[in-house]
Amino acid sequence: MIFLDTSVLVAFIVDKDSNHENAVSIMEEIVSGKHGPAITSEYVFDETVTVVLVRSKSLDSAVKTGALIKESMPVLDVGSDTFEASWNRFRNQKVTKFSFTDCTILEVVESNHIDKLATFDKDFKSRDSFRVVG
Repeated sequence: MIFLDTSVLVAFIVDKDSNHENAVSIMEEIVSGKHGPAITSEYVFDETVTVVLVRSKSLDSAVKTGALIKESMPVLDVGSDTFEASWNRFRNQKVTKFSFTDCTILEVVESNHIDKLATFDKDFKSRDSFRVVG
């Protein structure tokens, strides 16, 4: 199974993004089954449609992006336990500077034993509980 982060989803949608070609390649690998089923979370969904709205200044583009995500993969509900664990992780950081959404990703990926994370965020490479694709 592979968890998709905002950076890959936005790069896939926004063809002017510097990581667009790499994101297309990752998505092709996912469609071919190389990484197993894809999954994301409601926090990544929120962040992705918001970034697409801001970059494109088009509600239609953001809505199409959200519809594509919802049709393509499960969108996990973070829930109150994961929210609290993410909050604890966020506020207790010493070396890293993960965003709150990134902390929810770490909690979801690690608690669900998801073995791959598709992201262009280099901060995730410091983790050894999953493999970064991107």
